[in-house]
Amino acid sequence: MIEHLALWGLTPGRPRTDIVLPGSPERCVSRLAIEDDTGRVWMLEQLYPGQFDRRERIGRTLASLEEAGLPIPAYRPGPNGRFVVEDAEHHWQLSPYVKGDPLPQPDFIDDPERGTNLGNFIAALRDTGSSIREFDTEPVFILEDYINELMGAIGPRRPEIHQALLPVLGCLAPLFEAWPNLPATLCQGDFHPLNVIWRDSSVAAVIDWEFTGIRPAMFDVANCFGCVGMEDPMGLVRGLAPAMLRTLRDKGCLDKMSLTFLPEMIIGMRFAWMSEWLRKYDEEMAELEVRFMRLMINSVDTLLPTWEKQLDSK
Repeated sequence: MIEHLALWGLTPGRPRTDIVLPGSPERCVSRLAIEDDTGRVWMLEQLYPGQFDRRERIGRTLASLEEAGLPIPAYRPGPNGRFVVEDAEHHWQLSPYVKGDPLPQPDFIDDPERGTNLGNFIAALRDTGSSIREFDTEPVFILEDYINELMGAIGPRRPEIHQALLPVLGCLAPLFEAWPNLPATLCQGDFHPLNVIWRDSSVAAVIDWEFTGIRPAMFDVANCFGCVGMEDPMGLVRGLAPAMLRTLRDKGCLDKMSLTFLPEMIIGMRFAWMSEWLRKYDEEMAELEVRFMRLMINSVDTLLPTWEKQLDSK
């Protein structure tokens, strides 16, 4: 794969098999860290068939966001200006490798500075994303449809998990009803602390944009908070989480309706993670996911007042 750097006019140096690339390796056929002859390190991805069009839209989007000053390792355009390069009937993308610091787990949930920096990123994405039209023609993502399809698949295969999750669906009914009317914006789509390259507590880069698109404004926040809550449910009311909400409020990005349904959205977003655990046959995480979602059901009526009180006190 190293010779493919020449597709972008770069002189190949050496493969960097010593570098563990962050993010998910499952969203492409293969990926490799490669150093060019100047010593700069890149991430080269070979795409699956059928990814071309959407990855090209993502490439144009990330270029716009990077140009606006957001910390994003945007794909490098090829000689023809396209962000997906074809060679020998395969498609490739190239992005700069960004080195960062390890995320301290679970201590990150107690770091309000990280929450402030994540909030600043979400606010900047919302501001810049308002002018990006790349995903306007894509089908609208409906969380209820996604969950119902997933539950239909879980039922015959894992009836015990299906039964355990049924009470969660009743809790989500108000969110499903409100979904079409929630304010929407461009979202990263898989926003959580492990998809951030950190420099100390600062955001050096946000990676893994495969699921980006137009979503309810708190979609990324809900996904991030779900990961915080999985580390420690009480982390949702201290450290990173309330600092993130305060930053969004101060930036004018925290409307009342979106905040009202944030607890339910956190729960709803965990179904995607449950799908991941079941696909990987990770029984321990699947069981933990069930417990977390059922715990969140009992916390819906207390989380929102706590957040509102915290916002009013600052």
